[in-house]
Amino acid sequence: MDRNRFYRSSARHGRTRPKRAIPNYSARRLPHSPIASLIEEVQDAVCYIDFTRNRLYTNQPLRAFCPSLTTRRFNDFETLSRFFHDVFERNGADPVAVTSFWEELLDNRFGCCPSMEPHYFQLGDRTLQLILNFTHTPRGVFILWRDETEARRFEEQKDSFLAELSHEFRSPLTAISGYTELLMYQHTDNEKTHGMLTLVKQEAERLERLVDNFLDYQRVNYSAELLTLSTFALKPVLEGIVAHYETTSPNHQVVLSTCDATIEADQEKLLQLLHNLIGNAIKYSPKGGTIRITGSMDDTTLVLSVRDPGIGIPPESIPYIFDEYYRVDSDSHRPIKGTGLGLRICKRIAEAHGWGIHADSVYGEGTTFSIYLYD
Repeated sequence: MDRNRFYRSSARHGRTRPKRAIPNYSARRLPHSPIASLIEEVQDAVCYIDFTRNRLYTNQPLRAFCPSLTTRRFNDFETLSRFFHDVFERNGADPVAVTSFWEELLDNRFGCCPSMEPHYFQLGDRTLQLILNFTHTPRGVFILWRDETEARRFEEQKDSFLAELSHEFRSPLTAISGYTELLMYQHTDNEKTHGMLTLVKQEAERLERLVDNFLDYQRVNYSAELLTLSTFALKPVLEGIVAHYETTSPNHQVVLSTCDATIEADQEKLLQLLHNLIGNAIKYSPKGGTIRITGSMDDTTLVLSVRDPGIGIPPESIPYIFDEYYRVDSDSHRPIKGTGLGLRICKRIAEAHGWGIHADSVYGEGTTFSIYLYD
């Protein structure tokens, strides 16, 4: 029998075997365990951090795009934390974002009902979303690593397309409104012609608002980053809105009462929000009446309100009026057409600014929408 076939290491007898390098993180492989089996069975990239035993469990999909994230144990939690920081930063993540994420993780790991919002990281050419789910026994957290690279790229392309489409829509509508105003000025002595031109202008403005609402609604990532903020006096803006409705809605009187205030906001989005609310107030007050716009201070918060004397909203519908496509189903509301997007857009604009929006209504008597412009 050839002994060398079974004992090949004998050829090394007499030599000094080189020492194996000890990882900086004192990482040691874990014996097979139920949690390791569970993690490996998951099809998505996922890991589990055991805070009690300072252990990290990972699966093959995660190791495929981040090979250094292997299942291992650490001597202490500080070593585990340092390891994660290094892995993220070696792969190009923003150190400030990593520190913020890990500090939030530390704050939540021993809470009674821990929860965290998903976090996004740029690792190399990948955009990753980390979704966290904490456990109590043992104390730990499952982290799902979702590759959002293609989705983000698609959304960027979509937003670029919508911006171009918005420009293409607004250009002819602006031209229609401008020439209509010129014709209205030239036919002030002809009541019938002036009335028809007024109707054309109203419909062009309504179409412009519908286009704005539709295009804004298509923006999935509607957030503060999409706002163009500036500092301006609020009262002149509100006075311009009131003057607009004096000519476009003769059956309604729009009355303004506001304090002097300077705010920081996206003026175009604020106008869109107010036009949606005032347009609704007029639409749902079919018998006419006075629409009241007020601006007042509630402690340190500026509150803008739009109040109408219209048909109101049934109490059971109030919790749902800001939901997408929701329309109140009542005998009074059915004849009035609408897309169900206006109030949803109002809420998204308010939330992007960090504001609150609230509705109060008495069915059959009217509705008040209030915007809380928090600092």
